[in-house]
Amino acid sequence: MAQTWRQEVQESQDIQGLPSDVAISDVAIDDAAIGVATGQTAVQSATHAISRHRTSIGIVSLALAVVALAIVEGLILRSNTADHVAEMRLILAAGARWAAFVPAARTIAVCFSAVVAVPVIVVLLGVIWAVTRSAGQMLRGLAMAALPMAVVGLIKTIVDRPRPSTARGTLMPDPSFPSGHTACSVVVVSLALFALHVIDARIKDSRGLAGTAVQSSQSPRSPLVWRVLRTVLTVILVVVPFIVALSRVIYGVHYPTDVCTSLVLTPVLVWCVYRLCDPAR
Repeated sequence: MAQTWRQEVQESQDIQGLPSDVAISDVAIDDAAIGVATGQTAVQSATHAISRHRTSIGIVSLALAVVALAIVEGLILRSNTADHVAEMRLILAAGARWAAFVPAARTIAVCFSAVVAVPVIVVLLGVIWAVTRSAGQMLRGLAMAALPMAVVGLIKTIVDRPRPSTARGTLMPDPSFPSGHTACSVVVVSLALFALHVIDARIKDSRGLAGTAVQSSQSPRSPLVWRVLRTVLTVILVVVPFIVALSRVIYGVHYPTDVCTSLVLTPVLVWCVYRLCDPAR
């Protein structure tokens, strides 16, 4: 940049007809060039910071809006007798139609209880750390699990919707809205997908494919096998929360709106935390 400035100064002197002995020192030109470069860097940094803050504000606003809508929905459902009657009919119909699924629903309830889900989450966080060797990514995963579940628990407390008046529903000690088991399944699945993502990135790095379209000289079968395996696992994982949601209705411990709200609310919260906690931001 300093050389460019020297050329511009020389051209300006030639145009203005200044004598050759009138010259700006190299030190002055270098100082001016450094000042301009520093100013440009500062402007770029400020622009990036503003863009990052705007994105963060947008993500937080989205999360707050979704939480507010969920609370309003829950309060309306709690006081609406007509909806209660209609949903009870759906619960009884589902329980009668898929009565053979009740034992499986009981097993699913155990699998996504805190006793089982917490160790699974710890294992997934361990996998993320082992692959990335990054405390930031592990803490990112922890936030993806903890914050959405905390919000779901808070909404449960605020709305305080009674459980369905079924034999099993009346035995449940906590409020019904939204479904905690469904939310937990979304969190576990999200962490598993995150683990698959970091493993995929590690495989690409090891083969020299990260960020490029260049094919490795090694056998292409290994990446193909991994891509197929990852696709199959992704499809299975995405289906899991819907199975859990259906099982909670069949088991008679949640209203359909409880599980549907968790299926919408929890992924949004997980995504918001995932974006906000990105170490690259």
